[in-house]
Amino acid sequence: MSGAQSGAGHGLCPVNLWSEEFNDEFWPTIGRLQAEASLGVHTQGSTPCYFATRFQDVFAVLRDAGTFSSEQGVAILGGDNRAEPPKNEGRFLPEDLDPPVHTGWRKIIDPYLTVKRVAGYEDKIREVTDELLGGVLPGGRFPVMAGLLRPLQLKVVFSEILHLPGDEIDDWMHWSHDLFVGETPEIAGAAFVNINNAAADLVRARMADPLPDDLVSAVCVVRDINGREPTMAERTAVVVPLAIAGTESVGTVLGGIVHHLARHPDALAELAGDRSLVPAAVEEGLRMFANVTALQRTATVDTELAGVHLPAGAKVWTSYNGANRDPARFPDPHTWNLHREDVRHVAFSVGPHRCLGANHARLMMRTALDRLLERVPRFRLAPDQDIKTFSMPTRGIHEFSIEVG
Repeated sequence: MSGAQSGAGHGLCPVNLWSEEFNDEFWPTIGRLQAEASLGVHTQGSTPCYFATRFQDVFAVLRDAGTFSSEQGVAILGGDNRAEPPKNEGRFLPEDLDPPVHTGWRKIIDPYLTVKRVAGYEDKIREVTDELLGGVLPGGRFPVMAGLLRPLQLKVVFSEILHLPGDEIDDWMHWSHDLFVGETPEIAGAAFVNINNAAADLVRARMADPLPDDLVSAVCVVRDINGREPTMAERTAVVVPLAIAGTESVGTVLGGIVHHLARHPDALAELAGDRSLVPAAVEEGLRMFANVTALQRTATVDTELAGVHLPAGAKVWTSYNGANRDPARFPDPHTWNLHREDVRHVAFSVGPHRCLGANHARLMMRTALDRLLERVPRFRLAPDQDIKTFSMPTRGIHEFSIEVG
């Protein structure tokens, strides 16, 4: 990374987000961007994308949907696609919409994801977690992502909330993973096509035969969003993120928590010794291991961010994980601390596009972590494993194993 301007704080710093260097030097690079430049600049195709990593800048972008629009696409898919220009079309609804249409969709979806409503899933989450732990613990060592966290999401999100056909769940899980962290653009692109085709089939089935008190059915039968009936394509574009949004984020964050505890026995001992701290551990995990490296907004007018002039049409990429470890916002941001006085993070975004599934995600993480600590108060990182991370467009660990006992 070169060209950083320090001192005045209004500099721009080149950064190649799809490079191996960025993956290998993730936190040092984020730290230099926060300290030495107002914004990073990643070149996507020939288009500069202004990369915001400071809490105050990310917060300002997320709160101002009028200036920083979601209409031209928010999500950045997996695979090294730095040679391609930024996507300028929405693919996931209502994420890729601005109010008032965005608000109309949320009025349909939000009642199914309230704190009271998702509390009804707690027993099932506990049951599935115990079932999975019962299968992996006798071996003494198991892969956390494949052995526990991904199957947990598969069984709870896909089966219990979306009521997907049982013989299709494995495919949906595979596609949702590849969509975000596929090794090549071709893999991510194929996953996008496959999951959209499957979602379209699901929409047609629920339109013809809606289930009672069912979130997907509610999306499929609504007749009026902001004054008109949604199209088949729009309903499909709502169902896809309902199915996949939580599968990557919940597993990645919870995986980050378990990985940290496995490497830090004092932190594990504190939490296992007082499980009333589990909610605090989830919030600290959301702060430290927030998985979103880059989501896109588009400036609707000439504006300024962090002292940098941005012309109308400029692409701004926001880093949730960078914002959540900004030393100007969180003292000792890379230190695990269950007793922070203020842990208000942006892991679930803020403003009108705050994560629809935040309540359910928190419940899943709290319940699964509590059950793991109840069953296994002591565990450690297994030796002799090559643990690899991914950093674009999300940040997390591909896989790791722990030893229990």
